[in-house]
Amino acid sequence: MILVDTSAWVEYFRATGSSAAVEVRRLLSEEADQITMCEPIAMEILSGATDDRAQARLEQLVNGLPSLTVDQAVDFRTAASIYRSARRSGQTVRSINDCLIAAVAIRHGVGIVHRDADFDVIAGIAPLAATSFR
Repeated sequence: MILVDTSAWVEYFRATGSSAAVEVRRLLSEEADQITMCEPIAMEILSGATDDRAQARLEQLVNGLPSLTVDQAVDFRTAASIYRSARRSGQTVRSINDCLIAAVAIRHGVGIVHRDADFDVIAGIAPLAATSFR
């Protein structure tokens, strides 16, 4: 399974032609059955809807993918630990939400495709299989 982060989805939806957009398009055409969602990414994606039509399109995407659930008892603590580890190593993770996404991915043993510097930092301090398209 492959978790596609919001940063890569945004590139795809904006049709930027970036390497992240190209990779999401490739995944959708060649490995669609391997793409998964998680609750924090769903929240981020849905918050980006600019109108009702966009909301419906995003709902269709979110609801059409299998979703990895957050286990609060485990993932919240793992996310906090990732955040603290980054700070101790002198690095900054700008979004605790990215730490939560990473915690979910790690627990489920899935890789993440992204275009977000936070995941580069996290992959350097935690066992996250991250593919960066920055």
